[in-house]
Amino acid sequence: VQVSQASQREFVANVSHELKTPLTSIQGFAQAILDGTASTPEAREQAAQVIYNESGRMHRLALDLLDLARLDAGTADLKMSPLDLSILLNSVVEKFAPLAARAGVTISLEADVLPSVAGDGDRLAQVFTNLLDNALKFTLTGGEVTIIARQVGAELEVEVRDTGVGISQDALQHIFDRFYQEDPSRAHHGAGLGLAIAREIVTAHGGKISVQSQLGQGTAISVRLPLTKENSFTGSTRK
Repeated sequence: VQVSQASQREFVANVSHELKTPLTSIQGFAQAILDGTASTPEAREQAAQVIYNESGRMHRLALDLLDLARLDAGTADLKMSPLDLSILLNSVVEKFAPLAARAGVTISLEADVLPSVAGDGDRLAQVFTNLLDNALKFTLTGGEVTIIARQVGAELEVEVRDTGVGISQDALQHIFDRFYQEDPSRAHHGAGLGLAIAREIVTAHGGKISVQSQLGQGTAISVRLPLTKENSFTGSTRK
């Protein structure tokens, strides 16, 4: 019980911390509009833009918190159906192709012919979108991000590899913790909920997620999802 109460207190403190910065910005710039400090059209436009951006940040945080609450309570209402993971991953990669091109990062997908897997397509797309987004954020110009999908026994494995900055060994054990950010100064990278939500979604599918990384050499995050029984024998492929 004491551990649970400590976790609750830490969770509330983290939520409060994440809300404080955008609320302070919104209040400050709204006050500037009201008292005339933002006296020029340009200054008022800048104030409105900050209010819009920060309220969007709070909205995303609220949606993430609702996601976690539903996943925790088992009420996320996963819509399970047979999925072709190759098609889903292709779609996610295509979505990030323009961003990767602008960043000067090569992005590629290596997928075997895979049997279908039972899953919620939207939720799994959310997982791989998060993993790909993180990989691109922390990979420098000239680097590579590779998604590898294959069957491993009775599971499908999707590995997202990058040649980015890597994660310290101390941080690795906390990387899926809620609100964890290895570099807290990078507030624009989000509230630190994306990987926590990804883990909950993978777990809700009966799967596992793990990470390997070395500073300066890159990171590999692996998602393993169980196959349905009829597709689980070694070497199974779907024609």
